[in-house]
Parts: sequence; structure tokens; C-alpha cells
Amino acid sequence: MRAKIGKIIVLLAIILLPLGSAKAMDAKTGDSIYVSKDEIVNGNLYAAGNTITVDGNISGDLIVAAETVNVNGRVEGDIIAAAQNININGEVGGNIRVIGSAINLNGPVTRNVNAFAPNVILGTNSHVGWDVFAAGATLESRGSIDGSLSGAFQNALIYGKIGKNIDLKMSENKSSQGLIISPEANVGGDVNYVSKKMAQVSNHATISGKVYQRMPQIKQTNWTSIWLWSKLYAILAALAVGLVLVLLLKKVTPKIIEKIEDKTLRTFLYGLIIMFILPPIALILLCTIIGIPLALIIIGWWIIAIYIAKILTSIFVGQFIIKKLTKINNPKLLLSLVIGVFICWLLFAIPFVGWFISLIAIWLGLGGFFLYASNQLRNI
Repeated sequence: MRAKIGKIIVLLAIILLPLGSAKAMDAKTGDSIYVSKDEIVNGNLYAAGNTITVDGNISGDLIVAAETVNVNGRVEGDIIAAAQNININGEVGGNIRVIGSAINLNGPVTRNVNAFAPNVILGTNSHVGWDVFAAGATLESRGSIDGSLSGAFQNALIYGKIGKNIDLKMSENKSSQGLIISPEANVGGDVNYVSKKMAQVSNHATISGKVYQRMPQIKQTNWTSIWLWSKLYAILAALAVGLVLVLLLKKVTPKIIEKIEDKTLRTFLYGLIIMFILPPIALILLCTIIGIPLALIIIGWWIIAIYIAKILTSIFVGQFIIKKLTKINNPKLLLSLVIGVFICWLLFAIPFVGWFISLIAIWLGLGGFFLYASNQLRNI
């Protein structure tokens, strides 16, 4: 459960943290993104690409999605990243919140570290000022953590210094080694771990507190909890897709929202027609051998369009609420996205009427996209 909570915190941080910053924003996309050693980015840097390398200085937060992320310079704020490989060797003035396949930290971090990956390595030069919460398959902690270390792993190897407590849940299989505390380890508090397998604790390790082992407990399925988690994950997934619309399609999305705002009734009617006319066309095509591939394409795009339509309507709702509650005439899309998705997805979850509210959102979004596309075709 703590691992799930940690993942939720990270994902929420990825979505919400930029909203609280009043600093400038720099957005970059491309196959390879590089911030040179002498370059200074004032404010936050948002980046998406194949390889992202930061050798310079970022005065705000670094928020990235890539295959490989390398940070060798200084980030004065937080690092929030999702990537296959994440290597952080530079200095971080805030928190690190990352998800990937392999995470290597080998530099100083002023605050907390939240890391989720099959392999998490805190190198000998790593120094975390506050706490570390991580989850995955294998953890190696060779550096220094001033606070506590907690999380869930199959294998956890402790070589360095932990200022306070260790609190780990060990998931086991036949090949897992469990928790290992080496002779070089220095733990300033207690060692608490949940595992059927006894930890391998060296007699030469320095542990100020005591070592406590607890056996795993089998819990009954809590369907209410599962339902709540599913709704929360649905909101986060919508926010993730919405980020693509807001950041990578930032020229197209506002124009679609304008169509919904200026011609609400017309977009509603167009969306209703589009939603119900495409499935029968696809069914007719399925009856012909030649039309099967086209029918499958139509069905696929129809499903995708319905999902995106709800997000577009959510952005429209977010903008509408911001305009009504504040004097801002042109609110930022990112803020509108977050507010709109949370409100709309909560409305969609209302028993008995949520499905109808969802349909209205779909019709508005589809209609807005149709009007935008029609206008573009007329201008060709």
C-alpha cells in the first residue's frame, strides 16, 4: 500500500507541482535536448525527447519525459522525471521524484528522494538531506541519507549511512536475497523490515537502534479501496494525456477550446451526430471483406477520439470555472486542465447520472474537434 501511495504522490507531483510556481517556463521537445555547461535556464524547464542532458544550471524545476535523462549540472528546484534510464550526478536544491527502469543518483540532494524503478542505486557520492522513499526490485544504498529510508523491494543492499530509521517491505521469490546490511553500514535508528526471510545483518555494521522483523500478513480484498484507487488512477491517466495536449499540441488545443466556447450548442450537436454515426458505418464496412481494415481503423480512432474529447471538454470546464471565479480572461491551459479533469472525472463517477455527464463531455469535445478540423480543411 505504501508503494502505491508513493507512486500516486510522484504522479501527482508531476502534474501539480508546476502550478504552484510563479517562475518563468521553458518548454523543449526533440530527439536530443541538451543544456550546455555554460547555459542558465531561468525558471522551470519542461522537456520531452529521446535523450535529455543537463550540464548547465536550471534556476527552477526540471520536469522531463524521455528514454534517457542525464543531469550533471545544478537544478535549484525539484527534478520530476519519467524515463527508461535516469542518471543524476549534479546538485539538486529541492526534491527528486522519478519513475524509470534504472535510476542512478550520485550527487547531493537537499530534500527528499522518491524513486520507483526495477533498479535504484544511490551511489557513494550521493547525499540526501531528508528522506528516501523508493520501490522496485533492487536497491543499493551506498551514499548518505540524513533522514529515513523506506519502501518496498525484493533485494535491498545497505552499504552507506542512514541517519534515522530503515523501514522496508521485502517482496520475495526464489532468487531474492532480501535485506542485506553490510559491515560498512551505519544506521542511526531502528531497522524495521517485513519479510519471511531473515535479514543478513553484519556484526560489524553500526546500528544505533534495534532490528525488528515482521512477517507478511494476508489481507482480505477491500473492494471500496480498489474502486477509489481505480478512480484516482483514471484521473491521473487523464492528466497525463492532457499534458500531451497542453504542452505538445499547445497551438491546436486552444483553438479547439475556442470552438467549444464560442459555439457550444453547435459543437454539442455535431459531437452527438459523430459519436453515433461512425459505429454503424464501421459495422457496415465489417460486412465486406475489403472494408474490414478500414472499419477497424474507424473503430480504433473512434475510441481514442472519445477519450480525448472528454479531456478537451475538461479543459473547457476548467477555463470556464477560472474565468467565473477570477478576473483572468485567458487562464493557462495547464491550470485549466488540472481543475477541469478533477472536477469532470469526479462528476463522471457519480452513480446513475455520471454516465450521462460523461456523454455530454464527449459530445462537446468531439464537436469542438470537428469544427476545428473543418475550418482547417476549408483554409487549405
